[in-house]
Amino acid sequence: METLVSRGPLILFAVLTVRPSDTAALREELHVLERQFEDKRREVETYQLDLQTLQARYLGELGRYYAELTSLQIAIEEAEVRLGVRPATDPGSDEAANKSAKPGEAGCSNRAEPSADLKRMFRDIAKAVHPDRAPDSAARDRRHSLMAEANRAFADRDEDRLRLILRVWEHSPEAVVGDDPAAARLRLERRIAELHEQLLELDVEIADLRRSSIARLKLRSDEAAAQGWDLFAEMRRQVKREILTAKWRLSGLT
Repeated sequence: METLVSRGPLILFAVLTVRPSDTAALREELHVLERQFEDKRREVETYQLDLQTLQARYLGELGRYYAELTSLQIAIEEAEVRLGVRPATDPGSDEAANKSAKPGEAGCSNRAEPSADLKRMFRDIAKAVHPDRAPDSAARDRRHSLMAEANRAFADRDEDRLRLILRVWEHSPEAVVGDDPAAARLRLERRIAELHEQLLELDVEIADLRRSSIARLKLRSDEAAAQGWDLFAEMRRQVKREILTAKWRLSGLT
């Protein structure tokens, strides 16, 4: 830093000629990232809606059949226990513990008082992030979200989480004060970094969605449709056959 200052006019000339173009490049990069983020967000929302639609169809067309089959399977197990052909189920330590527990033992009773550091961090966050200080509705929404996180962390006495929230805020674009070119540039750089992180989070979210059981069902359903047959119709026929078999087994035990 000392070397740069010692060059005086040369550096001043470089600052005056380079920084505007750098700022323009940053703004262009920001616009590109914002478009990418919106496209990715719509992709995730569309995929979520597709999965929700498929899940609703699954529950509507097959849910009651699988519920009936489960009830029959439970009845078969109980009948086999009564007849001595199946060992009785161990009540289990969890259930025994639940029954023997005294009222009020479970849960978060006797919670420790918040430490001085916890209170200080929470006050710092509340002062910095308060939604009333937001310049626009988008910023207000982000601040509301951070405050909700902070409230949960404070209720859980989670100092690490509060420390992380404060760190996130301190490195956010909104934490930069001032209207000078250096402050404007820093806000751009931080917003670009935020968008890169948010794009990564969306990639992780859609990857998690694609690994879900309902996503696997969607893939099978789409493949079946491409081959000209209805996966749900075949699943319905299969579960009906299993229900008939279960009823036949139960009738032989009662």
